[in-house]
This record gives sequence, structure tokens and C-alpha cells, in this order.
Amino acid sequence: MGSEAVDHEVFNAFFKDQYPKVVATLICHHRFTRQVAEDAVAESMTLLLLNWERVREPMAWVRTVAIREAVRQAKQQHEPLPDTPLADEHAADDLAALEMALTTGPAVKSLPRRQQEVMTLTLADMKPGEIAEILDCTSEQARGNLSHARRTLRRELGMEEGV
Repeated sequence: MGSEAVDHEVFNAFFKDQYPKVVATLICHHRFTRQVAEDAVAESMTLLLLNWERVREPMAWVRTVAIREAVRQAKQQHEPLPDTPLADEHAADDLAALEMALTTGPAVKSLPRRQQEVMTLTLADMKPGEIAEILDCTSEQARGNLSHARRTLRRELGMEEGV
């Protein structure tokens, strides 16, 4: 990539991959409305495009900017956060992820907070390293919380191994 020009193919691939994940994160993890989440992520992607050459970690950057923008928009619109977990069908890359999010929504809400966060981000198709960066913990801690969350969910959903 040249220092002046944006590699539009790289940015478009990034956008296509990350837009639904960040929208899902804002909806499921932070419980913003779909409209606020989509608007915030669109704004963060626009800003990323304008700053593409200066941003070293685009995934972390766009998530941080999207969360800040969603908070700003929600305050501006005086929108309360919803009481129930949401899943956005447009944010799911595949039906399996959407089905899992819808099926486990209430069960995920019953998990301890950190396990909820890790499981929700996992359902948004993020890897333990990405989750660790977002939650400011180690990859090992993210994997451990994910393991505990999965075990609890299997038990609560009647899917225990060996039953």
C-alpha cells in the first residue's frame, strides 16, 4: 500500500468481515438498539477509511470508535438500553451463529458477567485474542471463561456430554 492511497480491496474485505461482527457486538454485548449499532459502526468505518493509513490495529480501532459513537448516539437520542438480549439477523454471517445466539440468549444472560461477555463476543465470531483485547484480559483468561461458559450452557440447555 502506498502512503497516500487507500487499498480499497483490503478496506472492502475488512468492512465486509468486520461490519456484522461489530454490529453484533454492540447489540448483544452492549445492548444498543439495532439502529444505533448500525449507525455507530457505519460512522466508525467511515472514520477508519479516512484514517486507514494511520491506524495500526483496525479491528481494535473500529470497535473502540463504534462503542464511543454508539454511547454518544444513545445519549443524544435518550434511548434506554433494552432489558432483553437481542440478536440481529443481519449481523449474523451464518444461520448457525444466529440460531445459537437466539437459542442461548436467556441462558447467556444467566452466566456471570465476564462469561457473558466472552460468550457474546464468541457468538459474534471473535477469537480469544480479539476478545482478550476488547475485555483487557489475557487470551488464557478469555479461553478459560469461554470454557466455563460453554460447560454451564451445555448443562443449562440439557446438552451435557454423556447424558
